[in-house]
Amino acid sequence: MTLNDSEPNASRTAQLDRLIAEFGDYIDQRAGPIGRVVGSEREPAGSHQFFFWASDSARTLDVGHIVITFSEDAAVIGVVDEPRRFSDLRSFLDDYFDRHIEDELADEPPTRRPEILVFSVNVLATRHLRDDVTSHRPPTGGPVYFATPAAIDYATGVHEFTGRAIPALLHTNGNPEYNEFGDRRLDADGQVIFQRAPIWLDEDYLLGPEAGHGNWTGQSGLATKTSHVLFLISAIFQKLQRPNALGETRRVATLMFNVKGPDLLWLDKPAAPSPDQAEAWRRANARPLREQDLAAYAAMGLEPNPFEKLQIFAPFKPGAQPNAGYGQNATVHLGSEREVVRRLNTLRNRPEESANVHPILWDIGSLLFYPHKLFEFQDLDDKLFGLIYELRDGMKLRSLQEIQTTLGDAIEEMERDDRSDWRGHHKATVSKARNRFNQMLGKFGGLLTDGKVDYGTLPKVDQSFEDHEVRVVDIAHCNTNVQEVLVSSIIGEVWKMAEEGTLGVDKVIVFVDELNKYATSGSQSALRNTLVDIAARGRHLNVVLFGAQQFRSKVDDEILGNCGTSFYGRVGDEEITNASYRSLSENTKTELLGLPKGRLLARHAHFRSPLFGEFPLPPSVAGSAGQRLFNDAGAELTIRPAEALFLAMQGLGETRVSMAEVSNYCDGLSSVQVTEIISLIETEARGKADLIRANRFSVWAQTKKHLIRARSL
Repeated sequence: MTLNDSEPNASRTAQLDRLIAEFGDYIDQRAGPIGRVVGSEREPAGSHQFFFWASDSARTLDVGHIVITFSEDAAVIGVVDEPRRFSDLRSFLDDYFDRHIEDELADEPPTRRPEILVFSVNVLATRHLRDDVTSHRPPTGGPVYFATPAAIDYATGVHEFTGRAIPALLHTNGNPEYNEFGDRRLDADGQVIFQRAPIWLDEDYLLGPEAGHGNWTGQSGLATKTSHVLFLISAIFQKLQRPNALGETRRVATLMFNVKGPDLLWLDKPAAPSPDQAEAWRRANARPLREQDLAAYAAMGLEPNPFEKLQIFAPFKPGAQPNAGYGQNATVHLGSEREVVRRLNTLRNRPEESANVHPILWDIGSLLFYPHKLFEFQDLDDKLFGLIYELRDGMKLRSLQEIQTTLGDAIEEMERDDRSDWRGHHKATVSKARNRFNQMLGKFGGLLTDGKVDYGTLPKVDQSFEDHEVRVVDIAHCNTNVQEVLVSSIIGEVWKMAEEGTLGVDKVIVFVDELNKYATSGSQSALRNTLVDIAARGRHLNVVLFGAQQFRSKVDDEILGNCGTSFYGRVGDEEITNASYRSLSENTKTELLGLPKGRLLARHAHFRSPLFGEFPLPPSVAGSAGQRLFNDAGAELTIRPAEALFLAMQGLGETRVSMAEVSNYCDGLSSVQVTEIISLIETEARGKADLIRANRFSVWAQTKKHLIRARSL
């Protein structure tokens, strides 16, 4: 509809009727007006904030709800912020004396002192009657209504999205949902069900190329940062595999670092158990998806499915790493090592649950590229750097054993010939380097071996990705040296693959928890520089950084400045006073101090003002619950030997055998015997991954041989 300029003096009532008719889809007319815009000499309505007094009947209206009103020729949509009650009292003493008088009167006073409830509203969007006009005019003194989901979509910029719409949160408004007969919908307890609308993010502004990256802030354990990251990644996986308007799909994978217990180790296990698993979930105190969670997934067009392509990588436990022994070409062949998983520094170590758990083992050649991690700061002078370059680039030594032998021979040679240098390096520098290298196995316990490393056909943590792959590097129980060097090197390798165009997928999401530890504001390190580079250029090279931290104020400003999307959970009062939160209103800051679990404040490139919303439990079982269900000695779901063997074979890609057939072959065998067979077939299958994929090696046929042999003993 266009403006009729020939009627400048049309009545305000007719004008309001015209606006309501034009923007009818945006207004909850069944709920009716909930208040009226008000302006005063001291607090006039503006283009970015206005005020309205709430009707006494608007009992469900609250902070965070989205409302709509009108300027002369446009709809103004905003989010409710600070509420205040006004009366005509000049001071608190006036009310004090009035109450004393009322208490002395036996009857109710004939009149009550008037009070009004006034809300401030932060404008999200203004839509003019004409599509070619951009309006920023403040609203006039007219009625205020609850916004509908269509209005919320417009206010959050969905009509301007250039990529797919990805659901991040679910916004609950104060107006009721209605059934097909126009009646209010009620829940099982007879309570009104409120309208909910997804808060969408633009794919191109979350994953690039227009903008990119996401950041989560909040107190540890209270802000549910990791839970929301998992939910959002699941939403991204599902939405990107569906064709867009051009019929295109995108292949996406994620790399995560597990830094706390078993948090990310059971992402392939569902949060919604099947009926026969429900009792096991209850005994393990695992929270299944609730009805409201399932309803939220449905409202956002998602399935609550776990991550199917989970791959976990971990170094060995300190002292449990395989060593090569002596010899000029001594090499550790990981593919032929037995009981590898039991020796890895990860909590996911039951044989039947370890088909997707893989080792990380380095020779010294990998660490020579990180001399600042190898040696203490006070040791790293120009002389030691020169010797390291000599060993790495000049002599091309790649094993600790080679370096130790070389340096030992050099010292003997200098002592024998009564010389003070070797290859231009002073004897003291060579002696210091030998002493430091002798300490390396202890310093990088579990990650470093004394020989060279041959992975054979085993997966490697820094190889190209597969579509929908979730790659978790478990560093939760590693020492600080191992943690820092792994995070630095792996992210560096992923960034190198991005620059070379060898990621294997269209997008890789790198999730780094405790971001303030690796990219502290004002610090200088190779990892910090890489993270800053990813934040600046990653959206163009298909690498997206998702970072989470307890203290946003401690993270490098260059990283935060390049994040197009930010989420805030509960924040501590010592943090909220920092300048990092200066753009938030005082009322919003106060809300963040007591925000409940499952509720976040979201900022996005398309939002003019931040929005509150909730999200359901993630689609995978929580880490601690998964540990009780699948990994403890008395794990509920793996106590039967046959089931353990069946799960292990499924993890190795064997799908041509039934649970019943496995049970028949396992009948009469002890749990110890079956566990030994699981270990045997895993070792054999690891070395034949290519043959399994080509259907030239049958895991089940090999397993049957072991079972028959065990029964004959």
